[in-house]
Amino acid sequence: MRPTRFIYTLFLLLLLPFSQLFAAACLIESNDDEFPIRLCQQNMTIPDNLFHDSFCQPQIPDRSFAVSQVESCPDGAYGVCSGAHTEGVGYQQSIFYYSDPDDAPYLKVYCEEISQGEWQVPDQ
Repeated sequence: MRPTRFIYTLFLLLLLPFSQLFAAACLIESNDDEFPIRLCQQNMTIPDNLFHDSFCQPQIPDRSFAVSQVESCPDGAYGVCSGAHTEGVGYQQSIFYYSDPDDAPYLKVYCEEISQGEWQVPDQ
């Protein structure tokens, strides 16, 4: 192995653990008396400050939510919209759904047709 290639490989291996530091997700859970909502947004390509300040802020009128910053979305989702786009921007995120599995057919259509994502059903 040439020294330059070795140094480059070593550099990449040293950076690998740090790439996990930039993984970001927000767990969003309703904390009012209405129908429970629980979902998690896993950042893929959104700048960190924009993700936390704008994307992790639920905008549902007359509802109250707790938002927790987590390293990655927890297990237990019944569906994931991977690579979801927000209209008008090129950023991507994965959205994990936990609330009501009966919503899956509607969320799948929204994921694929509106968000241009890929609907996935995690192994349970």
